[in-house]
Amino acid sequence: MNIAKLHLKPLVEGLFYLGEFMVKRFVVGGLLTNCYVYVDDETKEAIIVDPAESDSSIDSFVDSNGLRVVAIVNTHCHFDHVGGNAYYKEKYGVSLAIGYYDINCLEMAHLEARIFGVGIKQSPKPDIFLNDGDVINVGNSKFSVIHTPGHTPGSICLYESKEKVLFSGDTLFFESVGRWDLPGGDYSALMRSLEKLFILPDDTAVYPGHGDPTTIGHEKRYNPFLK
Repeated sequence: MNIAKLHLKPLVEGLFYLGEFMVKRFVVGGLLTNCYVYVDDETKEAIIVDPAESDSSIDSFVDSNGLRVVAIVNTHCHFDHVGGNAYYKEKYGVSLAIGYYDINCLEMAHLEARIFGVGIKQSPKPDIFLNDGDVINVGNSKFSVIHTPGHTPGSICLYESKEKVLFSGDTLFFESVGRWDLPGGDYSALMRSLEKLFILPDDTAVYPGHGDPTTIGHEKRYNPFLK
């Protein structure tokens, strides 16, 4: 029985609406990256998490719902998560935030993309350098930054304790974990990072950088990398 899908079944494709917030998932780009728009329903403030590239469906969702984007956040620096930074920063005139230790990698992401035959605009320089314990406000929601190195040195996750929502980037997936064999990866660091996540409540909804959503409880029970 897939308890993750039972717990997180969307009302419509890609839209998770629970209480006072919405999470809308867009699968974007050749590597099928999950870009998320998190919305505080009362204030209509929103953040865009990991814009892999510009996409008209993201624009339409933001505009048709009258949302006010307050920030763009990258969970890490890889090209398949940052290709839309330039477009959305210019479109909405908001701050770009990324983990402190991924700043140099972000500057080279457009060159990394060429190796894979992908063309993206060079990302603007970040306005906010995120460290462990920092807080990102979205309307009435407060996301705590959890520094989770291992996939990249500066990888972060975003956790909203009131709503029990975690954006895990490429640190934790549905029954899998992020790669540690890429430049800057570190298996031991990744395992320590997962320990930080597994102290969260079991019913925490996990929205990863690729693939299906899950929960912390499901991963404790069924993730084969953690046995």
